[in-house]
Amino acid sequence: MSEVSIIGGITADIEGHPHNRLIYGDSNPGKIAISYGGVGRNIVENLARLGTKADFISVAGDDLPGRGAVRELQDLGVGVEHVRLLPEENTAVYMSILNLVGDMELAMCNMDVLERISIAFLEETSEHLKKAKVVGIDTNLTEDTLEYVTRQLKDTPIFLDPVSVAKAERARGVIGRFHTVKPNRMEAETISGLSILSEQDLKEAARWFIGQGVQRVFITLGGGGVFYMDDKDEGLIRPEPIEIASTTGAGDAFSAAVIYGILKEFGIGKTARLGMAAAAIAMEAKSAVNNQMSMDRLRQKLNGEVL
Repeated sequence: MSEVSIIGGITADIEGHPHNRLIYGDSNPGKIAISYGGVGRNIVENLARLGTKADFISVAGDDLPGRGAVRELQDLGVGVEHVRLLPEENTAVYMSILNLVGDMELAMCNMDVLERISIAFLEETSEHLKKAKVVGIDTNLTEDTLEYVTRQLKDTPIFLDPVSVAKAERARGVIGRFHTVKPNRMEAETISGLSILSEQDLKEAARWFIGQGVQRVFITLGGGGVFYMDDKDEGLIRPEPIEIASTTGAGDAFSAAVIYGILKEFGIGKTARLGMAAAAIAMEAKSAVNNQMSMDRLRQKLNGEVL
């Protein structure tokens, strides 16, 4: 039986790395990589590489990228019996272009198939989900589906990754049902309705989430680190200088580490450090998930801290 169940998206990721400064309105020479992604899929792969028994609940097209993504997760030991491949749909695609320093400059996505993660679909998995120790969700789910699954799992710690500013609003009405949320600054602004321009603003936004019923909040700040808060502790962790291959997938690695921290009942400060270490490892690779992710690597990053 899996310890963690993740509900979320599978995508085919297409990522462009320019050789020189990007010129808009022109064809830019560079390298193009194709891999599997999706916030939920990336989280569950990271968990599997950390030795966690996890399964995935999602939909994809019954096409080459969909079948390949499922096979790759299966080879890693992820439970994929609840991933449905739909013959009438195409697998979701996320296409991004990075700048010279490895940050995302522009992206486009077609996630229509993920709307098929419906209430009817999740009803088939409800008893399975209730057996998980922790459930992770991304906001590729619709508002109605988020309402349904959080109501059904009211006795289970649920982690939320808001995915994007455009989709973060979907979670606002049920945000207090989540045990832990991990928005970035802009997603936190969208959900809370508060402007975040300073460290004091960070604290006020985090208090808003706690006031709604969230037990733990991690507001990620990109190169600025992460601010964390629960009802007992708060703090701001700045990242160590590292050589970055790509920032794509760093947030997903952070999310996986936070879920691991919930599972192991770590304190929020230790969980935040774990998340930062996982994000740093993720950024060492150009792929959305670093295939070198492991507990040994995390321990090295954390100078041997017991995990």
